[in-house]
Amino acid sequence: MACIVKQKVGNNTYLYESTSYRNSEGKPRNKRCLIGKINR
Repeated sequence: MACIVKQKVGNNTYLYESTSYRNSEGKPRNKRCLIGKINR
């Protein structure tokens, strides 16, 4: 399942696509891919 995550870093805000999966031990993990910076 993928979703869009907004994260504030310092004075900037970035959008990431977050994909959830389970590792070989069965524990939940996330992979994030940067989409871009939000201009204000």
